[in-house]
Amino acid sequence: MAEQDFTLTAGQQAFLDTALTSGYSQWCGARLAEVRRGYARMTFRPRAETLTPWGTLNGSVMNSLVELPSFVALVTELADGELPVTSDIFIQHLRPMPGDVEYVLEGRLLRRGRTMAWTDVTASVDGKAVTLARITKSIVARA
Repeated sequence: MAEQDFTLTAGQQAFLDTALTSGYSQWCGARLAEVRRGYARMTFRPRAETLTPWGTLNGSVMNSLVELPSFVALVTELADGELPVTSDIFIQHLRPMPGDVEYVLEGRLLRRGRTMAWTDVTASVDGKAVTLARITKSIVARA
């Protein structure tokens, strides 16, 4: 498993395990490399079906991928029974996204309130940012 410098609660770990082994997370192939309080680092290598006809990563795929490290960074601060739901997202693609490379996606929890949280995500290739995202999450009761 990924490197950790603290211990998740049993509820946080179960929630994280479920999220990372669900359909989309499994399909896209993103892997958790590191998690610590308020931070997550994941890696991703594009699959053929995620590429444009000219061989770059489809921007819409990256739009969805940034949700994963945002979620993981926030899970470290969730209480049992809390569910983060995206209420606003701003994404900026800085340059074309190559197809046959490994991406590093880093999520950081900026601030957590009682019912809202704010995260930043940077997707990089070879140390250069290709996408930046600011994600606002509403914290609701999990059924």
